[in-house]
Amino acid sequence: MRRNIISIILIVCIALIFSACSNYNKEESGLVYGQEDAPIEIVNYTSFQCPDCVTLHEKLHDSLKKYIDNGDVKFIEKPIDIKRFEFDDVIYKHMTEEQAYDFEYLSKIYETQVQWREFKSESEVLELLELGADENSDNVKDLKEITKEKDNLEIKEVPTMLINGEIISNSISVDEFENKINLLLNK
Repeated sequence: MRRNIISIILIVCIALIFSACSNYNKEESGLVYGQEDAPIEIVNYTSFQCPDCVTLHEKLHDSLKKYIDNGDVKFIEKPIDIKRFEFDDVIYKHMTEEQAYDFEYLSKIYETQVQWREFKSESEVLELLELGADENSDNVKDLKEITKEKDNLEIKEVPTMLINGEIISNSISVDEFENKINLLLNK
């Protein structure tokens, strides 16, 4: 009887953890956050090692989080492997499922970029960011898909952010961003 109760408690705890992570969706390539049926889809083609990508992430983070949490936005971060950035693909390939579930983990990657991009070895990056020792096979496949998308869309620079398919300027202010989201929500 006691074993059954422990099993039930364990199942409930696991269900709660997955429920708490329900803002994560792995049906599409990249890091997907928010509800599948959200009225607004934001896709951001990015490089973890790109300084402009850090700036855009830091500027829009709070607004994005608010709209994701409200169920208004499905946000898809699509890391692109840029050959001149040595650790670009290493980070995404070694992200664990738990890290992929955590929208805040993106902030950790971007906030520490100045530090890890100066490292000389992959192992230093893996250690600082507490990434998995083994490559995540799903993320390795994703990078191939994202590269195909990038080529098909003829994306020439990162960050490239699209809101419901429309490319927005990287210099968008937080107010402009929120106005655009609110206009789309009120249509």
